[in-house]
Amino acid sequence: MGKPTRPRYFINSLARGLSILNSFSSDRPVLSATELAASNNITPATCARYISTLRDLGYLVQNPMTKKYTLTPRVLSLGFPFLKNMDLRTRLLPYMIETSRELDVTTQCAVLDGTDIVFLDRVRSKEVVNLDLTVGSRLPSYCTALGKAMLAFMDWEEVGKILDRIEFLPHTPYTITDRGLFEKTLRLTKRRGYSINDQELTLGLKTLATPIFRDGRVEGAFGISYPLHRGEGNDLEKVSIEKLKEIAKKASI
Repeated sequence: MGKPTRPRYFINSLARGLSILNSFSSDRPVLSATELAASNNITPATCARYISTLRDLGYLVQNPMTKKYTLTPRVLSLGFPFLKNMDLRTRLLPYMIETSRELDVTTQCAVLDGTDIVFLDRVRSKEVVNLDLTVGSRLPSYCTALGKAMLAFMDWEEVGKILDRIEFLPHTPYTITDRGLFEKTLRLTKRRGYSINDQELTLGLKTLATPIFRDGRVEGAFGISYPLHRGEGNDLEKVSIEKLKEIAKKASI
């Protein structure tokens, strides 16, 4: 089978430049010119021209010692306007602020991008939570309540394709690293209507989340986080779950 036909207006050089930027990830934040050329299936000479252009534009920087490249903060300018103006964030932010103040918890909303979740916004509680996350931060979907809430309510065939691309690595002793067990967790999440992340990403941190829908399809997720000890001997988890379900109904359209 031959290569798919591109529209006549398709600009290959632009696509290649974006592909090079997308080569960087949380697992591969630093790459050499050789690695960039190999991952984009281009010659080292061609890759060098793209790298030079992206560096001159301020999107890449080279470590003078290792000669390897990393993304610069300038790449955030490509995504911030989109993230800040997303309708989902606009709908959820008032609820996030209200819930954070009422329960003294951290609230957040995110969307799914590939195998990761991307934070649209986050309102922190007064009590410091040991995760430094901001707008645009990415985390693996399989070890986050937000990710599980979205995956559980998506088309199962689509979920299977996403899970095929996930490497289930342990972030804590509580991380689910078995795909079969993870799929059972997703089914349980769908039955009860919300997800739970109990120290699967960060020790001492518990997160609950519900999906948010648009026209019957998962659009994103809303979550509540708090230190594990905050939920001992009280109704914080129960109250948080009711709050999540209430907000999910109001914010889904």
